Amino acid sequence: MNLLRSFKIIVCVVIVAVTLCGCMNSVNLKDIKDIVVVEGMGIDAVDDELELTLQTLNIPSNSGGEMPQGNMTINTTGSGKTIIDAISALSSNISKKLFFGQNKIIVFGKETTESDFDKRLDYFLRSSNSRPDVAVCMSQTTAEDIMQSKENDSHIPSENIVNLMQSGQDAGVSAYVTTNDILNLYCDDTSDIYLPVLKKDKNSQGVKASGIGLFNDKKLVYITDEEETLGFLIISGKIKNCLIEFETRDLGMVSVEISSVKAKKRVDISDGKMIFVSEIEAQLMINEIENGLTASLSVDKLDEICNDANNRINYLCQKAFYSCRNNSSDSLRVGECLAKDSPKSYEKLKDEWDTYFATVDFSANAETHLKQLSDNTQLD
Repeated sequence: MNLLRSFKIIVCVVIVAVTLCGCMNSVNLKDIKDIVVVEGMGIDAVDDELELTLQTLNIPSNSGGEMPQGNMTINTTGSGKTIIDAISALSSNISKKLFFGQNKIIVFGKETTESDFDKRLDYFLRSSNSRPDVAVCMSQTTAEDIMQSKENDSHIPSENIVNLMQSGQDAGVSAYVTTNDILNLYCDDTSDIYLPVLKKDKNSQGVKASGIGLFNDKKLVYITDEEETLGFLIISGKIKNCLIEFETRDLGMVSVEISSVKAKKRVDISDGKMIFVSEIEAQLMINEIENGLTASLSVDKLDEICNDANNRINYLCQKAFYSCRNNSSDSLRVGECLAKDSPKSYEKLKDEWDTYFATVDFSANAETHLKQLSDNTQLD
């Protein structure tokens, strides 16, 4: 009964979206049978053309009120010299009007991000087919690989992938970026774009997070590893809670969860040197200790764990910053911080920001507060 109710809700949402989004294609309720609802979109560079993969709803008309089982979408591809050409080719093959008002995700194949990415991105920033809340990401290989994901035979795979990026950002393993976020970065004089990277999961029919793609001058320059991704998200203030591990002198490997993360960043100028400062505050809960029991720890040992956690967070942030700086990608928006903290300096440096950004140093200062020893042990 709950599944049937969920199915009916999905159908109602589609109908409401179609009838209310008059600014997109002016579709009315009576036209639903004549449209194809787009749920996801992938863009790949193939030879000298762009190949577009659209994931669209495919709700059976003869379900008899029963909840359809498994995937309710189909994928269709079309090619053209431009994205507009590819959409036109797809429209001709489908013989129905494409409705983008429900689109949830745009996936770029890796090859499309390595040159002329600004031209491909521009279409989605300015087209009436795009919305500010659409999730944007890139594939470690091709966009088609991601669009073909079954996501454990979910009803709408694109929706699952978006949820994966949202929850992944909260936990420090992925990023969640929308077209509106990209527009803000795109229009800033010094900031660079970044995108979450996805790849096929060899152990399932789904996808998983695989770092953050850093851009410079509208092209991909680097993909972060797990540690750099976590540090990037901590500095950016995107983390809700995450696990970190580190090795201590006496206790061996220690696993802790950090939560209630507060991140502040600024640019200090001292003796003509710019320093990007990241200040992190977080609560800490001890999860697991290799050598010893949590309940038997002395105050000194607890302080030592907090200090080691602080050092580990500082290291992650430092690694993330230098992955950006060494690849000339100001995805952490250091220039924007300079504009806020020292407007006069910003005006002098912004026109040659890539050159000056390469000289910026970094300082991280993490301070964790022990909140719990375990799930059932609350501290005063």
